[in-house]
Amino acid sequence: MSAHIALVVSLTFLIHLVGTLALGARIVGIRTGKWSVTYALFNIMTLVSRLATTLQAPLLAKTVEMDIQSGRLGNYGDFQWIMASATVATLVSILLFPSFQRLLAQAVDRYYEYRSIPRLLYHSLSWRYLRRVPVHMKWPDRANFQHVQGSRAVSRSIILLNVLSSAVLTVGVLATLYAGYLNPDLRSTSASMAGFINGISTILAVMFIDPDVALLTDEVTGGRVSEGYFRRYLVQVLAARLAGTVLAQALLVPFAYVVVWAAEQLRV
Repeated sequence: MSAHIALVVSLTFLIHLVGTLALGARIVGIRTGKWSVTYALFNIMTLVSRLATTLQAPLLAKTVEMDIQSGRLGNYGDFQWIMASATVATLVSILLFPSFQRLLAQAVDRYYEYRSIPRLLYHSLSWRYLRRVPVHMKWPDRANFQHVQGSRAVSRSIILLNVLSSAVLTVGVLATLYAGYLNPDLRSTSASMAGFINGISTILAVMFIDPDVALLTDEVTGGRVSEGYFRRYLVQVLAARLAGTVLAQALLVPFAYVVVWAAEQLRV
């Protein structure tokens, strides 16, 4: 694995780790009742994820260009590593879910004390605080997984949409770049279609997935649904997203061929 690919793997891991942990911010908002501050602090992590996203595509595009120039067409192994890092990141975020909620809740409370993001970051990254982080680490409660068995907190359609959205998000940019191997003459056109494919994932999320999560969040806040039910809901959503990253492995080449076909239709 080249240094370029190792960096892309790391960036992909970070992107999916933050994206999956985003669901945990909702639970913190419910427990603390401090929604605005919770999302303001989480948005700092989102900025890091977005920076990683902007670096991911150019680095991988450079690798594809170098492969094509050297006559290596179809370097599938590197793309498998990248998609595998998305799966590992999602799994790690599931394991870190309870710990992340505790740490974010503490950060929310501390912000009211410091009233400054730079001061909060300074104290949070100090050795005095970091050495106490292991005390707040907590593995996921096995009961949450056991209660999911035999229950259906999420409808089949929402589970399927989460799987598809996660798969498309994982494979979107990668498929447009891999299409460059299939038709090097149209690699620039293919790469420019990444936004369109990711837009499909965004539409699925905005139209169907996010409203369902938001509605359930409001019901928990209003006391109409228990927090335990919401946790079981999130467990099933997280499992669906994990399955989506695995499904992406099978979708890379078919999606790449679709991208090539679409790029060919754009010829004038």
